[in-house]
This record gives sequence, C-alpha cells and structure tokens, in this order.
Amino acid sequence: MKVEQIVTKPLVAVPSGTPILKAAKQMVENSVGLLVVYDAKDKTKLVGVVSERDIIKSMVSGEKLTGQVDRIAVKKVVTVKAASDVAEAAKAMNKHQIRHVVVVDNQAKPVGVISMRDLVGERATLTAILQSHEKEIFIGGD
Repeated sequence: MKVEQIVTKPLVAVPSGTPILKAAKQMVENSVGLLVVYDAKDKTKLVGVVSERDIIKSMVSGEKLTGQVDRIAVKKVVTVKAASDVAEAAKAMNKHQIRHVVVVDNQAKPVGVISMRDLVGERATLTAILQSHEKEIFIGGD
C-alpha cells in the first residue's frame, strides 16, 4: 500500500509569520495534530511543522501566543514521498520517534500529512507492514 492511498485530509498549512494562537485555532478547526508552515513569499517552500505538543511546550516555556509560529516550528521536517510504501512512513516515524510525517510529491512539495493514527486506523496498512517487514522489530516511541 502506498502513502498516497492513506492521505485522507487536505493539507493544513499556515504561512510563516502566523501568530501561534491563530495556528492553534487552525488545528482545532481542521481536527489535525500537525500544521505545515510554508514560506509566506513562496507557498511551495516548506519552512517547518508545528504540532500540538510544540504549542503546549511553547506555552509552558513562556512563549506568548501572539508570537510567530516560526519561533516554535520544528525546522528539520521528516518527509516521505507520496509514492512510497506505507512501511517507509512507519519506519520514519519510529526512527525519529514522531507521530506525523509530511507527505511530499516528486518535487518535494507538501501534499499532505499522515499520522500514526492513520497507519493504525488502516487494517490493510498494518497487514501490509507486517507482511513486508516480518523480521523487523519496531521499537516503540510516542
């Protein structure tokens, strides 16, 4: 099974410079746990990602919700190509101990996000992962 087959929601993204509170509202309105942050001058350029956890950590550390999302965005974004096997996405999540990966097209343009929940929610996905990687052990992360 390919990653593109389980990308079910449209990409939710905000431009760099967006206030953290507005980004959080976008997450709530779209029922997503990760936002893609793109360059305000070039929508095709990926700047980073912001998760629910990033927002909570920023609040605990005293960051103001009026601050720009760029300040809390993770810049080293883990991506997987849409045409990749879902096992590659699962391995990337496991390796980096993350719960989301950004799905990109052949030009590295973000086209979606998949989460661990998406993988687990797909029974066929789990079967495909198990069948293609029976000998590999996935060490748990969050």
